[in-house]
Amino acid sequence: MKEWTQLLRSREYRALLAARRKLLMLDYDGTLAPFTAERHKALPYLGVRRLLEGLARNDAWRVVIVSGRSAADVAGFLELERNVEIFGCHGGEHRDLAGLLTRLELAPGLEKALADARFWAEGQGLGEHLEAKHGCLAIHVRGLPPPRAAEIVAEASRVFGLIAHAAKAEVLPFDGGVEIRAGAFTKGRVVQRLLAEETALHGSGFASAYLGDDLTDEDAFQALGQAGLALLVGRKHKPSRAQYLLHPPSDLLEFLQSCLLSGAVSQGAEQGPADKRGADREPGRSGQMRGRLLVVSNRLPVTLKREGDAWTVKAGAGGLVTALAPVLRDRGGLWVGSSGQEGGGDPSAPFAKFSKEAGYGLLPIELTESEHRNYYEGFSNEIIWPLFHDFQSRCNFVPDYWTSYLDVNRKFARTVAQSSRPDDYVWIHDYHLMHVAQFLKEQGTDRRCGFFLHIPFPAPDIFLKLPWRKQVLQALLEHELVGFQTLSDRRNFVRCLRVLFPRTEVWGRGSVVTVGANERSVRIGSFPISIDYAAFARQAARRDTAAAAAKIRAAFPQRKIVLGVDRLDYSKGIPERLQAFRRALIRYPELRGRVSFIQVLVPSREGVGEYQELKNEIEQLVTQINGEFTQPGWVPIHHLYRNLPRAELVANYLAADIAMVTSLRDGMNLVAKEYCASNTPETGALILSEFTGAAAQFQRLGAFLVNPYDIDEVADALNAACQLPVLERKMRMHKLRDNVRRFNISVWVDSFLGAAFSRNLDDFTHQETVQFHEKEPLTPVAY
Repeated sequence: MKEWTQLLRSREYRALLAARRKLLMLDYDGTLAPFTAERHKALPYLGVRRLLEGLARNDAWRVVIVSGRSAADVAGFLELERNVEIFGCHGGEHRDLAGLLTRLELAPGLEKALADARFWAEGQGLGEHLEAKHGCLAIHVRGLPPPRAAEIVAEASRVFGLIAHAAKAEVLPFDGGVEIRAGAFTKGRVVQRLLAEETALHGSGFASAYLGDDLTDEDAFQALGQAGLALLVGRKHKPSRAQYLLHPPSDLLEFLQSCLLSGAVSQGAEQGPADKRGADREPGRSGQMRGRLLVVSNRLPVTLKREGDAWTVKAGAGGLVTALAPVLRDRGGLWVGSSGQEGGGDPSAPFAKFSKEAGYGLLPIELTESEHRNYYEGFSNEIIWPLFHDFQSRCNFVPDYWTSYLDVNRKFARTVAQSSRPDDYVWIHDYHLMHVAQFLKEQGTDRRCGFFLHIPFPAPDIFLKLPWRKQVLQALLEHELVGFQTLSDRRNFVRCLRVLFPRTEVWGRGSVVTVGANERSVRIGSFPISIDYAAFARQAARRDTAAAAAKIRAAFPQRKIVLGVDRLDYSKGIPERLQAFRRALIRYPELRGRVSFIQVLVPSREGVGEYQELKNEIEQLVTQINGEFTQPGWVPIHHLYRNLPRAELVANYLAADIAMVTSLRDGMNLVAKEYCASNTPETGALILSEFTGAAAQFQRLGAFLVNPYDIDEVADALNAACQLPVLERKMRMHKLRDNVRRFNISVWVDSFLGAAFSRNLDDFTHQETVQFHEKEPLTPVAY
């Protein structure tokens, strides 16, 4: 049997595409859709719907589905706006283009034979494995242990054979079971009928092809004979009358795409460039957002404060809020998250007032003290956060944390289900809520869901330590689109899928690809998050900001100012950074008295002992280094332990000659981008850890990439940045700022939502590749 590449060069293939009239016959299960143990979840491969839709609209093609399923089942799975013909029950049913269903009459005695077969199967405890159809009864064993499955098929074949003999029925094994059916119901007879109809209408001026995957399709291949192309869809070669093998879904989709592009499009179906993009959308899945946008995150984008007896709500100043607010406002969207309420009282009134003024709704979710402790402090921050940042030794795998995490995700899902509409798009953010989409489906709520992970996704050797690893991956696969910060994160996700679901496949190219795993087909992509560049640049350009920056520089005359800004967290590598600064003062004595280091440390989780110990360690290091190197008129390190207002933060960015961002692991690290955006004179330098997501974008633009664990390398980079000529500083910083400006937070939002509503993967992923210029800081690992 020949492969897809050989089919492309064959005369039969070229003849099919060149014919003015074409008959395309396709099986469903195993051909257009992957086999599943749960038959009601056998959705078609991503892309199949829109390709069949396009072919159905093309007058050159007659598209017919020939399936062992009922015609109603197949129609329900495909959900095509433009109908195709469907022969169900191996030809026992016919659903025409108008949706009219006709059935062949059953031979005398067949109904009794089917009833006898059902009685026997139920007596064997196989009731839940039965599928009753018009003129057929099937036993499905997919998902059972192989020895048990083989035993059931063998015994059912024997018993069904005895029952079938008197009723002139047939018993036929198929991939995943065995069935008894009317002898007149065969796919071969359907093929003969279709060929005869086309011959009567078009003589010999038509071409045909049949695509199938198992034994039930062999009589169709035989009936087709030399009259057309017989194509076996499968993962490996096996005995068959088919001429060529197509590997699903990649070869299948390429074949259907070539069919769609080959025919002369009828006048009423001609498409311009915009329409071609529209044809790439699945039915009911418009390339534009028809409904509202629902954003779901752990916290609402507001600050809730109690002033006296009343609550006040103040909008957050983050870039994500700034970018999403216009989309939410324009579509009347909603933001769902916990309120962070402390103390008594009802804050619903200020939330309602804020929603009215902002133009989008806030849906607060109240968490109990126990839920917050176990779901947020426990599972999210004592398990997922350290594990995904490569600190597995810091994980605390408490089973109660997992239970609470699921309970809170269910609570979020209930709120989304109650407050959303069928045409809404639900965009779920970050590791706190990885199971919301799954629980929406379990509650019977059908919503389009996308997910973005703001933190890194770990490699398999780390992720597999999670006791609930398989459940987490299964939950993520319930989204239509899963976004990561970098290509490396996306690669790690695929590698983990391949370990736990060995039949995982990936197809596509660029930043957005499709993965098939655990009988699910999901799009995954890398979408590097960014900041509101304009807001930081405007703030840096203000006179009061310039004056504040000048005041900071005046406090450090004739010295290079090195700046670090971090939240108190072990992933930020602050002790290692301080040790590297100390090493630089030892290796390069000329830096003493000429360099001052300002470390801004933002308080975080102060009630957690581990964080208090980290704070004490940092303060001890600052004291030791200052004690070792301080000279009259010069203190090496200035340590600020507080949260700086935006204006003061930007003033520090503007004053600093060098920013040190040396996280041990970071999903992106927006401090690096904020510093670049605020450096309006373009005279700054950036020292950046290669273990941040930002490194993938900045490594070829002038940032000094370092291994934060190598304090000598960091020390050398600091010295090099201090000696860098002004002209080279300007060249490097100009490239960095230009990258942040062009790929700002709004572009990030547009890229994710564009991927969510785009069905032309090739066009979109090419755009993404050009857009982000993302390169891996380390040698890529092929998957």
